[in-house]
Amino acid sequence: MRRSAVAVVAAVLAVSAFSAPAADAATRSASACTHRGGPQVCIRIEGTGTHVDKVTAIWTNPPKGATDATAHLYLDGKEVHYPQKATRHGDTLSADWGWMEFSGRMCVDFDGVKDRRACEDVYDSNHS
Repeated sequence: MRRSAVAVVAAVLAVSAFSAPAADAATRSASACTHRGGPQVCIRIEGTGTHVDKVTAIWTNPPKGATDATAHLYLDGKEVHYPQKATRHGDTLSADWGWMEFSGRMCVDFDGVKDRRACEDVYDSNHS
């Protein structure tokens, strides 16, 4: 239990570092995580306005023996692109998607993690 709690805290701190205000006000980096007990899933979005440079799905506390998992990306509730293979990086599993233009709700989840979908809203600076 202690290792799991330490891993969650470390992952949340790592994700939080990406959501600090950027030097350039036009550049955005945002993140959000599920916060119920059990598996924790996070989404990190980097880009400017509706221009998304990278989306990362992070499973912060996968089972100790898990080396990979399938991650899914949703835009306004519809799965898009292809599922990505998330691989282990220390205590977490993560997968990335590249460039896209999008305005709305972006979410990620993982196969094997029931009812845990992390979401973040993506809008231009006028919130249109």
